[in-house]
Amino acid sequence: MLVRFFLSLFMACELCAGSVRIASLHPLLSEMARRVGGDGIVEVVDLFPSNAELHSFQPTGQEVMAAAGCPLLLACGKGTEPYLSSLQQSIGKKTRIMELGACIPDVFVPGSNVPDPHWWNSPRNMARASLALAEALAPLLPEEEIAALTQRQQKYAKEMEKLERTARLRLTRAPVAQRILVCSHAAMCHFCAAFGWEPIPVLGIAAESQGDMSSLVTLLKQLRTRGVTCLYTERRESPKFMQNLADSLGVPIRPLIMDGIAPDLNSYEAIFLFNINSIAKGFSDSGSSAP
Repeated sequence: MLVRFFLSLFMACELCAGSVRIASLHPLLSEMARRVGGDGIVEVVDLFPSNAELHSFQPTGQEVMAAAGCPLLLACGKGTEPYLSSLQQSIGKKTRIMELGACIPDVFVPGSNVPDPHWWNSPRNMARASLALAEALAPLLPEEEIAALTQRQQKYAKEMEKLERTARLRLTRAPVAQRILVCSHAAMCHFCAAFGWEPIPVLGIAAESQGDMSSLVTLLKQLRTRGVTCLYTERRESPKFMQNLADSLGVPIRPLIMDGIAPDLNSYEAIFLFNINSIAKGFSDSGSSAP
């Protein structure tokens, strides 16, 4: 029995030694890396704590140490992690920081030249990023694993295509005049560009943004004129501000997972479908029917 125990322990260590260890700064990137990289082939070190906020998170010394020695560190990019330069200095040049958002075309916040960094809110973007990830992983894997890596990436991309078709089918049921997404912060521009909706962010890029009173009064008039039927807020933030705005308009407020952080949901698919269901509920409860 003791011999069997040590034999199994030795085999487990051999498996760990044969895997590629990479780090990730976002749960959705971690999931993608595990799916595309493969169990037992790629070990993913999650640096983003489950209770952290996307735009205020700063890696601690412990998280920097966890990333040290990894040949690859995955980041969202597009300004999501303003600390990447200092992080690179801390972990050294042997670790490549890969900003997966670099392969995604910019979509700008309405009325500005500021790109929306929340590119993961489009399944097509996730499929594109998975291809870039596979290309980055390929040099780190044994040659005999490359074919399987390609197959896993293609399977992942097909699942993203299916999600996009599902969303398109449900979202086109909304009357054209109601295809307006009023969100607490500028996080759904990629989503709206993908599905032909108009994004109207109440505040800035981060959920913690603050708006000035005159701008909000102007926005309130605009939303009344447009006949907006629902407002959306980040599920993990306090809805008090958005609730006051919704009360002024006499419309409901519904949650979205815009930052991609949902510890109780274990996949991108679950998060994306949560959002689609919430948006569909917003326009179906308005009393209007699709054309």
